Amino acid sequence: MSARSQSPVILYMDYFSQPSRAVLSFCLIANIPHEVREIRIMRGDHLSEEFSRINPIKTIPTIVHNNITICESHAILAYLATVFHAEDHWYPSDPAQRAYVDQYLHWHHQNIRFGCGYYVFFRIYGIKLKVVKSSVDIDEMILERQKKALAFVNETLSAFPFIAKTYSPTIADLSCYCEFSQMEILNFDFSEYPNIINWMRVIGEIQGVKEAHRVWNKFLPRMKM
Repeated sequence: MSARSQSPVILYMDYFSQPSRAVLSFCLIANIPHEVREIRIMRGDHLSEEFSRINPIKTIPTIVHNNITICESHAILAYLATVFHAEDHWYPSDPAQRAYVDQYLHWHHQNIRFGCGYYVFFRIYGIKLKVVKSSVDIDEMILERQKKALAFVNETLSAFPFIAKTYSPTIADLSCYCEFSQMEILNFDFSEYPNIINWMRVIGEIQGVKEAHRVWNKFLPRMKM
């Protein structure tokens, strides 16, 4: 029995979460049967007893499929690409190409996720939640790594059209794009990184990516700082 003939993927996600939108984008791109169950982080839904029984780590995105539960967006993306036999370029079967994708996904956490995702979070909520004392603390903690990470991505895109040194988009591109799209809330200026700007236009035109960002884009104007 193929995965497509079994139960749909139950996707627990928040539309304002970058990793959540990456997984939703891929479900839409690959026509994976799925049901979205919204978990609002700022409302504390992920801390509920009900969700804790599904995912004791209490993180999103989380999927439930055929009686297994998977959290962490990169693990989810790799699982979905494999189980639902997505077009090979999304998570290549060639060992070298797949290694490049995995290499980016591992690097992403401490570089793009830290330099961009955490930057947005601390800028908006860090002082309110007393995680940091001032914006100066945020800049000292994050900006150097952010600049190095963005420069590295921009340089990669000068030699290859996609983020994992590939000639077709992969799940790595979805993960990275969703982090960069979150930077729009701060009106972040990408002008120093022209290759990133061009690449974002390409990824942003993918129909599944557009649809996955529909809710985010609807609320973005009123959230911009």
